[in-house]
Amino acid sequence: MKNKLFMTGLCALMMLASCESELNISGISTTPKLVVNALINDKDFIEVQVSHTKSLGSGALLKYIDNADVQVIDDAGNQYTLTYDIGAEVYRSSFVAKAGKFYRIIVKAAGYRDVDADLVMPENPLTGKATWRDSTESDSSGFPTGTLTMSLNDRADVRNYYRISLFYYDEFEAKFKELRPVLNDEGISDELIRNEDGSILFDDLLFNGEQRKIEFVTPFGYATGSPKFLVVAENLSTNYYNYFKSLNDYRESESVFREPTPVFSNIRNGVGIWAGSSIARDTIR
Repeated sequence: MKNKLFMTGLCALMMLASCESELNISGISTTPKLVVNALINDKDFIEVQVSHTKSLGSGALLKYIDNADVQVIDDAGNQYTLTYDIGAEVYRSSFVAKAGKFYRIIVKAAGYRDVDADLVMPENPLTGKATWRDSTESDSSGFPTGTLTMSLNDRADVRNYYRISLFYYDEFEAKFKELRPVLNDEGISDELIRNEDGSILFDDLLFNGEQRKIEFVTPFGYATGSPKFLVVAENLSTNYYNYFKSLNDYRESESVFREPTPVFSNIRNGVGIWAGSSIARDTIR
């Protein structure tokens, strides 16, 4: 499944906001900065959204910048110019990033400071074959539920961050759709971050260098044909994980009694995220 770009332009708005109290901002002036958002992986073409920050109190709608110069440089010094897709409002590459490789992005646009950021793509996650069994338990209404099992073979020499996404196959629409199952692992459940799309994020602190079997409860009636499920395991770069963690922290801090948490950014001279993941996909038929 194609990774979606998350919260385009939101980083800028969050960082410019500090609290919900009314402030006199009439005398405050800000210099607009480029906002660059790209969460890339080793299976799909790179897509980059470019916009700009907005001043406090501005009622202007967010507008993507379609005339920027977006370059990606790999560890061999090869330089690639990304092409703007007017329909998708993204700059797209003609190549796919490789696991374990270094990439730098440089974005230039008239009227803004040049921005750049670096990343090293993580290695591919080591996963065992995913399996599914039906009628292993029952839900609160007495309907049978199933158990989807996957495993991670964690590397001991590095700190690993994982994102797991599950999908079920909808025969009527003939496509995979997001599934939000219950995780049968108290240790991971206590520490994980659950995204709005149903995917979960966690690190390897509890099982560094070990094999971890992970079980999910699948609801009744979700596996009626073939294929049945798609399991997507991603090994995330540290910045990728920090970005999602900051989004989760921001959502949890949305209260009149707490200061909002700033969203993580690693774009030099600008705002946004340039981070990568390596993916393993497994289809259960």
